[in-house]
Amino acid sequence: MTEINAFQAVGNTVSVSATTSTGNVALTSVGSISGTVRIYNAGSVAAFVNLGTSSAVEAAAATSIPIPPGGVLVLTKPATITHAAAITASSTATVYFTSGLGGV
Repeated sequence: MTEINAFQAVGNTVSVSATTSTGNVALTSVGSISGTVRIYNAGSVAAFVNLGTSSAVEAAAATSIPIPPGGVLVLTKPATITHAAAITASSTATVYFTSGLGGV
């Protein structure tokens, strides 16, 4: 049976004020190890997110990971992932990214 560890935040939470144009932010590092990132969509519309290895990362409503309004998602974050991006199909949403360990 697989053990699930509770999410433990590491460092500061960062946010993107997502609009219909992609925006990105540098994630807090968990060092040279793989970790996780907890993503919370505080908006009233769906947000679409993507993770990447530089500030050039972009999100697209058609191809990125959707997070419903009020939704939370925890993703595995390899050590090479340094940035996150978010976008909405309409309106705006604040999307929070918290780097950490566990939770998946």
